[in-house]
Amino acid sequence: MELQEAKQAVMEATKKLVASHLVARTWGNISCRVEPDQFLITPSGKSYDQLTEDQLVLVSQNDLSYTGPVKPSSEKGIHAAIYRSKPHVNCVIHTHQEMASLISLLGQDLFITDDWNELLGNTIHTAQYGLPGTKALQRHISKVLLQGTSSAVLMANHGTLCFGSSPQVAFSVAEELEHICQNQVFTRSSLLQSLQGTSKTKFLAKKIDNQTIHYADDLPPWLQTLCKQLLTSKTDSRYLCMHTSQEVLEVAETFTTLKAYLDDFAQIAGPSLQVMKQNPPLSKALHLEKHRDALLLQGGGALCMGINEAEAHSVATLVQKNSKAALLSLAAPRVKALPYLDAHLMRYVYKKKYAKLAQ
Repeated sequence: MELQEAKQAVMEATKKLVASHLVARTWGNISCRVEPDQFLITPSGKSYDQLTEDQLVLVSQNDLSYTGPVKPSSEKGIHAAIYRSKPHVNCVIHTHQEMASLISLLGQDLFITDDWNELLGNTIHTAQYGLPGTKALQRHISKVLLQGTSSAVLMANHGTLCFGSSPQVAFSVAEELEHICQNQVFTRSSLLQSLQGTSKTKFLAKKIDNQTIHYADDLPPWLQTLCKQLLTSKTDSRYLCMHTSQEVLEVAETFTTLKAYLDDFAQIAGPSLQVMKQNPPLSKALHLEKHRDALLLQGGGALCMGINEAEAHSVATLVQKNSKAALLSLAAPRVKALPYLDAHLMRYVYKKKYAKLAQ
């Protein structure tokens, strides 16, 4: 693929990736092969809805070198491994799609029925868990790439890699994989299947300037006070919303703490979320949420925070997905939360590095 053609293909693919809801915020990445030993990839931490062609990065497949001031995705090594092992692949899409991410928690191979063999292959392998962007994760993925000829790889506690001869084929792989994984999730957890319903994300409050906060009209006094204190004490939060779904409400009734099962949740929402009763003591709420961007309220939902509306809604999306992971663990003992230290490390790195890049 010529360089300019690859730029256009990647730009179109990023728009489709956002529209498809296969990623949250900047998490996920896309690349296209340019030459036999080079590929063009999305940058690290840049918001896709504001991405421009000059921010795409040309990377060497062999040594991961690149030129220019823009840093490529931290997952460039994974993309390079796919291009090296699969000469027919011209596009790689890394997603955090919901159902495939849940199936990755099982740490098992996914066997594909005959209906989808031609597109997906016979078996989708799951790569062992590794911290995002690390050589350990690259090694785990390289190992499973040698095990078969499928068009996707599941990454435990992380997401998926979908690839093909073109962006169109790679997206078809992602979409069909999600459909298959949804069937697998509901087969394993009748609870999750029964809780399917409408999710709602409702505006609570936003900081207009350092002195002024605008509230939703129907907030009860205790919730308005909590919003005021959160927006006053958390300088990186300017928008609050309440996310409500059957899954989130079930988690708030079943667990005392929502642990991080998926690394994007640990990074963007927090390493864990405490469950509180409505009208919690302010001192307790503020202490617990100092290093988190969400709060679970029994009978209420998830109070989600962000620097703007888009980020708060991304937090809500991840709370929803991680809640499903917690409920899946009730039916599948193989599903385990991330190691405590890993979850906290990912949150620290995200707040210190990637959140600033995105802004």
